[in-house]
Amino acid sequence: MIYEMRLNENLEEDVERPVEGFPHMFCCEEMERRPGGFAPWHWHEDVEFLWVMQGGVRLDTGSHSFTLRTGEGAFINSNMLHYKECLPGAAPIVLNQLFDVQLLAGGYHNVFEKKYITPIIECRELEAFIFRPSVANQRQIIELFRHSYDAAERREYGYEFTVRNDLSSMWCLLCQEAAHVMQAKKTVSSQGEERIKKMMLYIRDHYSEKISLEEIAVSANISGRECLRCFRDMLNISPFGYLMDYRIRRAAGLLRETDRTVTDIAFTCGFFGTSYFGKVFKKSMNCTPGQYRKLYREEQKAPQGGDGNHICSGIR
Repeated sequence: MIYEMRLNENLEEDVERPVEGFPHMFCCEEMERRPGGFAPWHWHEDVEFLWVMQGGVRLDTGSHSFTLRTGEGAFINSNMLHYKECLPGAAPIVLNQLFDVQLLAGGYHNVFEKKYITPIIECRELEAFIFRPSVANQRQIIELFRHSYDAAERREYGYEFTVRNDLSSMWCLLCQEAAHVMQAKKTVSSQGEERIKKMMLYIRDHYSEKISLEEIAVSANISGRECLRCFRDMLNISPFGYLMDYRIRRAAGLLRETDRTVTDIAFTCGFFGTSYFGKVFKKSMNCTPGQYRKLYREEQKAPQGGDGNHICSGIR
């Protein structure tokens, strides 16, 4: 199945809730089946815990890059830009849980929020935290993650309490493990993050046009050199590398959702030549545009098992 992560106009993921009134979502990602084998740069207000069930992935945040392999996990903080991709030949399967921190706090301005929740989500240096099974507390977090995920998947009577209790225990252990980061009391400027978001939004609005480095830079009121530095430091990619990735993602969406010709889609997405579009698309997606469309439609026709609540909804 080709999954479709839904991003809104601000690059925020639209996180669906399987159960109304329970601010928690869980899903299983077969990363190789994502378009291009990656989850593009995005963010969400929910915090996220993930565990690599099989294979390996690279997780990038604005300032760091992490490699996670089978059995390892991670925490991604609220409102943090992040990106995931398969390690070469790894065929990763990743389990995810996203939730509103109010699931744990149970209210505003109480001891749970002030003492445990706020110090984590307001620590901008804590973009992500990696869990290794070789460390006792981190191994316990992984075990709790697996137990809560299993409870959410089974949905037996009272599972909501099990999930909330396990996530609360995970959060308490996270506070202990990440204490050194929070106690450092370093001030991380949000200026770079705000600039990169503005430039990413500019690319979203103008990707079909022929745009220059200067135009991208002006959208964030910075110089071309600063624009290059910002993309390098925050996303580890050039502005034009990001623009090309975005054009490919948009083209993939049109191939899935419309019957428009490959030539029409190429020009709509800013590729001024069908041959060049085909070459770039195949390099990124490991198949031609026509093969991609055919694969998607064949998989749409295939019988789907289960109720779908445990499958990630994908990239749009």
